[in-house]
Amino acid sequence: MATIHPTPREIEVRQMLAMLFGNDLTISEIEAIPTDGDSGNVAAVFISDDDNPVTACVCDMKFAAFAGAALTRIPVGGAEDAAESGELTENMIGNLSEVMNICSRLFMSGNSPHLRLDKLYAKLADVPDNALAMLDSIAGRLDLKVSIPGYGEGQIAFLST
Repeated sequence: MATIHPTPREIEVRQMLAMLFGNDLTISEIEAIPTDGDSGNVAAVFISDDDNPVTACVCDMKFAAFAGAALTRIPVGGAEDAAESGELTENMIGNLSEVMNICSRLFMSGNSPHLRLDKLYAKLADVPDNALAMLDSIAGRLDLKVSIPGYGEGQIAFLST
C-alpha cells in the first residue's frame, strides 16, 4: 500500500534531529516499538486540514524525557528521573511538542497533503479512538534508536498513512 504522507528516511530524521540536538547525535534502525495503549509510550498525533488524524510519532519514555529536556538544557538528572518514573514535567512536554511540531515536516513532500501537529499525548492510552484506529492502518513505518548527546538513548517510531 502506498503512503499518502511519506515515511521519513533515516538520514532525514538524523539531519532534522541533529539540528536540534547537535551533530554528535546518533541513530540506528530498530525493530518496531509498541504502539498499543498499554505500552506506556508517548504519542504525537498529526492531523490533516480537515482535522482527521493522518500520521503519528510514538516514542518511548526515554526519548520523550531526553528530547524534552535537551531542547532547553534541563539537567540530565531530571530527564533520567522522568524517564524512570514515566512522568514528564510540563516543560518537557512543551519542549517535546515543539520537537514533534518540527518533525511534522518529515511527513510532507511536494506531493503530499498538508498536515500539522494536533496534540502530544503523554500516555498512548490517552490517544482518542479515531487516532488509535489510524495507528492500526499505517502504510509506512520507521523505528529508530536515537542517542541524544549528553542525555541518553531512546526510541521513536514515525508512522505514515
